[in-house]
Amino acid sequence: MIENGHPPTAVLKIINPIFRALLRSPLARAAPPGIAVLSFRGRKSGRPYDIVVGYHEIDGERLVFSPARWPLNFRGGASYELRRGGMHATGTGVLVSDPEEIAPKLQAAVDRRSALDVGLKMGPEDRITPDAVRAVGRRMIRLA
Repeated sequence: MIENGHPPTAVLKIINPIFRALLRSPLARAAPPGIAVLSFRGRKSGRPYDIVVGYHEIDGERLVFSPARWPLNFRGGASYELRRGGMHATGTGVLVSDPEEIAPKLQAAVDRRSALDVGLKMGPEDRITPDAVRAVGRRMIRLA
């Protein structure tokens, strides 16, 4: 069975500011691999956001997965900046909502690291299907 496995909101409120500061500093090399700060502006409000994300390079694409609502800001495409220590990338991110497209990419991310790295709890025999993507509410942002 595949379930959401994100840390509790109270924990994220404590660790995310620490990760944001760490990932912008020269000490970022000490951070866990695949963690970055994604900066963008709200689609309607124009408000700036700096979100700590797990990013994954799969089949030559940079991807971010999230069950949160903030990925909706990338509907139709939006500019972003991705930072982690010495790494800095900018471009246009596009929201992908189709579970058929998300499932194989999410499974590849799990296969490369772990289910916890994408905020999931699952057994070693479990495979991510489009139905599982729907059940856990995962969205994907393709960072071009």
